[in-house]
Amino acid sequence: MKKIALDYTGQFRLLKEIANYRRFPHHATIDAETSFLVSAYKDYLRNKGDPWKVAGHVKNVARSAAMEALYSSKIKHVAYIREMRDRNSGRCCSMCGSLSSTQVDHYLPQHHYPEFSIFKPNLFPICGCNQSKLKKTIGSNADERFLHPAYDRKISDRAIYVRIRSHGSTPSYEVIFKKPKRVRANAAFDFHTNALVSREKVGQYVKDGFEKFCRRPSSVITELKYKNPESKAALARMLRDELEESCREHQSKNNWESVFLHALLERRTLNWLWRKMSVPGRLLNAPLVSL
Repeated sequence: MKKIALDYTGQFRLLKEIANYRRFPHHATIDAETSFLVSAYKDYLRNKGDPWKVAGHVKNVARSAAMEALYSSKIKHVAYIREMRDRNSGRCCSMCGSLSSTQVDHYLPQHHYPEFSIFKPNLFPICGCNQSKLKKTIGSNADERFLHPAYDRKISDRAIYVRIRSHGSTPSYEVIFKKPKRVRANAAFDFHTNALVSREKVGQYVKDGFEKFCRRPSSVITELKYKNPESKAALARMLRDELEESCREHQSKNNWESVFLHALLERRTLNWLWRKMSVPGRLLNAPLVSL
């Protein structure tokens, strides 16, 4: 889960430019629908994209075809969509936090809300969790909806935790969701995390990272290639430095690399790591477990 800056600069003017761009086959439809689209955009902004509040519209076949064609077109006016996908490829998914964003999706699904097909506040980078999102917008209970990357406050604050237990024998990985205090939408948070954030995949990511760290500590903390930590506090500092850099790079505390590093800093796990790393005679960067 990641906060995306709200940006609708030039979006209203863009509609008029497309309506006058005769190389786009549906320009006449856009021209005829401009007033409606402007009204829909304003409704979206006024209601912060909330599917419980944004007005539903009667489906218009010509308008739907025009907007869907516009979204997938290669005309210069919508180049920002391709740029968003390319810029965020392999980075933090705004909906689940994985580091495998590959596409751009619509907060309000294009199938039900074609009028927002190219509207910047409705677009965000997403990974394979899009297969879980699909055409859903709301849950079966009041206020259940997906968190909005541009409008929901503090969704980049830490909400995904993993506890590692039985470190030396057969480690277990418990994935926990905790709503940050400044995220106010309780029902939306629960619906979002349960529907889109895979406990199995998060746990597997942390498992892979923990095993990699145990085999070769410098694969996670480069500094450990050159020196062993002098104390548990020094080890914690190294981990915190990596954690802060991960959060800064991906602009979210919920990116899965950050989740993994935070799990290593959890008290019982940090104590286990230090015991292994401080064994007398341990070689520099040696494995923490028998291989």
